[in-house]
Amino acid sequence: MTAIQEAPTIESRARRVEDRLDVIDATSRLCVLIDARDWDGVERLFAEQVDLDYTALNGGEAQTVRPADIVAGWRAALEPLATTQHLLGNHLIEVLGDEATCVANVQGTHSSPCRTGSPLWVVGGRYDFRLRRGPSGWRITAMKLSVQWASGNRNIMLGKS
Repeated sequence: MTAIQEAPTIESRARRVEDRLDVIDATSRLCVLIDARDWDGVERLFAEQVDLDYTALNGGEAQTVRPADIVAGWRAALEPLATTQHLLGNHLIEVLGDEATCVANVQGTHSSPCRTGSPLWVVGGRYDFRLRRGPSGWRITAMKLSVQWASGNRNIMLGKS
């Protein structure tokens, strides 16, 4: 015998839409705040511990880190650059209670004047986020970058151009 599911109410559908928009806002805000170099704002988007996986970009191992450590690493890598622009789109979101996943395409453009080679390094790929709802809204608990392509001069990230 199959259980009969009740039709969603207007309130439950509205809550679902609100949750999805809040998840999109949290993940998109991350990119905007990174490009604005608003490091305090970036740090507030994360839970107390974050599973961070940048192995597709940098090798090494995935780690569980504090938000302050994430910000310190990004700050050291990005502040020497002239500009960055991180675009996030095509969000696919699943919400189950106070937990959510979000898959989104990302393109990060990094710019810095250099003596040789291109002043740009562009990376395209996908982010897989996990988020948890808390008293102050949705916070990122995990993020994994899957690099699908890159072009330009990665040496601008190393100060070698």
